[in-house]
Amino acid sequence: MKIPFEVEWMGGAAEHHFRKARPGIDELPWGTLDPSKYSPAAVEYARGAWTEVAINEYRAVASFTEVLRALLDVKAPLDLLGMTSDFLADECSHVELASRMAMDLGGGAPRVIDLDNFTVRPSGLTPFQRANELVLRVGCIAEAFSGGTATVSHAETSHPLPRAVYETILRDEARHRRLGGLYFEWALSRMDEDELRRLGQVLLSGLRALAPFWKLRPRTATTDLSQEDLRALGWLGFERFAPVAREVVVRDILDPLATIGIAVSDDDRAELLR
Repeated sequence: MKIPFEVEWMGGAAEHHFRKARPGIDELPWGTLDPSKYSPAAVEYARGAWTEVAINEYRAVASFTEVLRALLDVKAPLDLLGMTSDFLADECSHVELASRMAMDLGGGAPRVIDLDNFTVRPSGLTPFQRANELVLRVGCIAEAFSGGTATVSHAETSHPLPRAVYETILRDEARHRRLGGLYFEWALSRMDEDELRRLGQVLLSGLRALAPFWKLRPRTATTDLSQEDLRALGWLGFERFAPVAREVVVRDILDPLATIGIAVSDDDRAELLR
C-alpha cells in the first residue's frame, strides 16, 4: 500500500507523556535557520534529505518493533528486552526532529512510502534464526551505518540547528549501536557454523542494499551545489560522503562482525567496497 509520507501530532496528554519520556526537543534552536541565506538548490536538496531521514527513522520504529517481538519469541534476557523497547520512543523522537528540520527549510518534500514493504520481515525461519537476522540487519548494519555516517555529518555541519539535531540523534544512536554486540554476546554460544554462514549471507545482502550510497552518484549531483551551503544545512556532497560510507562499513560493520564469525568472502568484500 503506497501512501504519501505524512506524520500527525495529537498534542494534549499524548504529547505530555512523550515529552516526559524524551524532554528537551522544544529547547533546540528552532527558527534560527533562514533558508534565504542559502542557494535555492541546496535548500531543496536539504529539504528532500531531511524528509528521507524522517522516513528512515519512521522505518526504524517499525524495524525495532520487529526486533522486539523476535527477542520476546526467543526469550532473550529481560533487561535486553527493556533496553530495546526504549528504542521505539527514541526513533519516534528522531522522526519529529527530522520532520521539524524539513519544516524549518520550507516544508517536507513530497514522498511516497510502501507500508506493505516498509521493513524486513523474515519468513520461513525458526524464532532463533529470525531474531539473529533482525538484530544483524537492524542493529549491526542499519544503525551502525546511519550512526557512523551521521557522526561525520555532525562534525562538518556549521549551523547550530542541524548540529543540535544531530547531537540529539547521535546520543540515542550510541545506545542503539550496542544492541548487536549485547545480543550476540548472549546468542553466539547457541549458534552453529551453518547459522554463522547464513548470517554472513544476510550481511552481504544488507550491505549490497546500502552500496548505492557510495557507488551511485545521486540524480541531483551534489557537486553542482554549494558545498558550504550543504554543510551548513547538515549534509555532505557525494564526493565527501562516499569515502566516509566505505570507512564506516569497514570499521563499524565488516571488521567487528568478522571477529565473531559473521563474515563475507574476500571477493565479496572487495566487490562491495569498489
